[in-house]
Amino acid sequence: MSVDRTRLPRGSRLLLAALTVAVLLGSAACSASSSSDQIPIGPKPSVSVLLRVAADAGTTVQLVATGTTQAALDVAAGEVAKTAFPGVQPEPPELASPTDDGLTVATVPITLPTDAMSFSLDSTSMSSALKLVHPKAFGVWVCTDDRRSLTVASTAPGAVSSDIVSGQCQVAGSTLAHDNVTWTAKVEVGAAEPPSKLPVLIVAVMVLILIVGAVVVLRMRRTDRPDAAPPMPAEPPVH
Repeated sequence: MSVDRTRLPRGSRLLLAALTVAVLLGSAACSASSSSDQIPIGPKPSVSVLLRVAADAGTTVQLVATGTTQAALDVAAGEVAKTAFPGVQPEPPELASPTDDGLTVATVPITLPTDAMSFSLDSTSMSSALKLVHPKAFGVWVCTDDRRSLTVASTAPGAVSSDIVSGQCQVAGSTLAHDNVTWTAKVEVGAAEPPSKLPVLIVAVMVLILIVGAVVVLRMRRTDRPDAAPPMPAEPPVH
């Protein structure tokens, strides 16, 4: 049902505007880029390799695949972790949850330094790490959270070196079986920054807007109330 704003009291209109601003601020704070680009495409088996480098806990090597088994993908995730980050011992794969879209997901936690770091990737070593899955197509992505910067310079056909970004995924390269295309990528990940105070600030602003709006509405309601009727004059005395 639509609301006729012209019929709303002024205080209510102010509160409605305040709520709109609060919703917009909250949406901006919670917005996240879509992960649809990282869904594996191509002939099955197809695999997307997601190297998620976080600021604190949560650094993982994640494989998202079609046309393979959970057991094979779990093993491959560990091999990819060892290949991408030599000397790092991956933890056991996390318990996989069923997906509604037919995808198989394997996630292996790892521990990386929070200092600035760089590492290299290439199609040949990734193909070897994924050999148990026998993928006909695979893509490799590097992802960070909003507390670490990321640059990826890739020699993959059509690849463009990324600008410095935070909290996003950048493609390192992709391979299609029998295309005879090889690629390498140089990845730079910035040091972990302190947690952002922006979410707390946005919540505080939203609360303040709501309080001010409520006060304005209450004052407007008091102002809009009709004045009390004047007292009736006293009846004249009866003689």
